[in-house]
Parts: sequence; C-alpha cells; structure tokens
Amino acid sequence: MKVPSILSSVVSQNGENTTITLSHKQAKIAAIVGTILFVAALVLTIWGIARQAEIVQLRQQTQLQTEQLKLLQQKTEVLDKKIQNLNQISEENKQMLKGAESGTPSQGGGDGSDPKQVAASDETSPTLTAAQLSARLSKLDKDAQKLLVSFYTMRNILRDGGAQDIAALQQLNYTVGSGGYTNSTTPSIWPSKGVITSPYGSRIDPVTGASSAFHEGIDIADDYGTSIVATAAGTVTIAGYTDGGYGNLVEIDHGNGFVTRYGHNSAVLVTPGMSVKQGQVIALMGSTGKSTGAHVHYEVRINGTAVDPMVFLPISN
Repeated sequence: MKVPSILSSVVSQNGENTTITLSHKQAKIAAIVGTILFVAALVLTIWGIARQAEIVQLRQQTQLQTEQLKLLQQKTEVLDKKIQNLNQISEENKQMLKGAESGTPSQGGGDGSDPKQVAASDETSPTLTAAQLSARLSKLDKDAQKLLVSFYTMRNILRDGGAQDIAALQQLNYTVGSGGYTNSTTPSIWPSKGVITSPYGSRIDPVTGASSAFHEGIDIADDYGTSIVATAAGTVTIAGYTDGGYGNLVEIDHGNGFVTRYGHNSAVLVTPGMSVKQGQVIALMGSTGKSTGAHVHYEVRINGTAVDPMVFLPISN
C-alpha cells in the first residue's frame, strides 16, 4: 500500500512491515488531539443519553397530564349531570309547593328535560382544555350555590308549614355569580380576602384550649385593616361592640330567614338600620373580642340556625 506523501516523513515501509516514527513533539500533539476527540465523543454520548431520558420524561409527563385532564373532564361531566338532575328536582319541588298553596298539588315535571337524554348527549362531548374546564367548573359551582339556596329556602317553608309564603321563594334573587352582585340578597361572595384559619364545626378553642368548642362560622385571616364587605344586600341590625366574644360585630338581615355576621372588626363603618348592598364595605378587619389575631369571623344563619358558610361561597376568594 502506497503511503500518502503527507505521511511519508513519519511512516516507513520495509516489505510488508509499516513503521510510524514520531518525534516527541509530534507524539505530544497526537496525544492531545486524541484526548480531545475522546472527551468530545464522551460528552456527546452523555448528552445524547440525557436528552433521550429528558424526551422520555416529557412524554410521560404529557401522557400523565392528558390522563388527568380526561379524568377531570369526566368528573366535570358527572357533576354537570348531577346539577341538571338537581335543577329538575328543584323545579318539581317548586311546582308542588305552588300546588300546595292553591290546594291542587302538581305532579312536577321540571323543565321538560330528561336526565337520560342529557347524559346521552354528553357522551360524545369533545375533550376540553384546562381553561375551558376551569370556566365550566366555575359555572357549576355557581349553579350549585343557587340550588343550595333554593333547597334551604324550600326546607324552611315546609318546616314552618308556610306554603302560603311561596311568594318569598319565587321572589328570591338568584343572581349568584352573574356579576350583578349589587342587589343580591343571597350570601354568595367572600366577605374578605385572606386565608381560612378555622373552618365551621368542632374545634379546639384557640383561646381557652377547650376541645369541645363548636365554631359557628369560618375565620378568614389577613392584614389588620383589610376591608370587609357585605356578602349580600340587606339591613344592618347590629353594628358595634358586643359581648360573647365577637368584639366589634356587624350583623345583616337579608330577608327570607338569612342573616350574616362579621366579627372581631377593628372598625365598624355602618350603623343599625342602614341598608347595604352586596359588596359594600361595612367594616375593617381586626382582632377585637375573643381573638388571637387579625381576622374576620363570618357566619351565615338561616332562621336563627348557624350553617356552614362554605356552601354559599365561590370556589376561591
């Protein structure tokens, strides 16, 4: 084999034997070049392995997110169907209450929708995006609030034997979540921004440490002086310092048996007998009365009985 002229100075042949002779400088350069090529090949190999692992991980994450999105959509559709059925039941109940008032009970019938047909129509619904699902869940949450108010009101009418008061049910303002908060008499917005530090129900008393305490509202904590608003339109019945641990308290009567309370305020901005609108600032957050820090104690009462305020609140504040 003929040796290229460029290598003739370092390569010699003796028959079939080929000898490469390098000077010290040439050997050093060859070693450096070889090392660089080896390192480059090693780096490229490691990068390729890492890139492949990253692609596999991204594919797995995408698949997981897709499955989670599908599951969320399925749950949303189930909730949607349940609320549609509840709407039908609510409508039938109102029709029967109207019949009870007139002495000719109705068999109901709702709005004419068939839950089975509704379910069938949703079977081929397209996959929604995360933003679309969020908007749909928000709408379902508002629908659920309206139904809860409807059922609570009908329960009170039936319990009190007051079918003649059905007009109160028909006139109930159901503008929950529609943006027309100003005149809504249904508690349906948050009284303040902040974090829930104590939910409704049994708890350990934060002041006395008693384990048998029952919390008749929720505590929402934020900075001292944070604005507190009326969660529905109504008439102020209490505005000032009270005994019983509430400190500076505002109480509002919204009609139809609904009353809300806002306790521990640093300042009260309304007076008894004053009419307020939903969203109107009525007080500033504080820590008066039986309190361990700045927060608002928020209660919802129906015909004098405290109920969990969370059932009337939007998903987020």
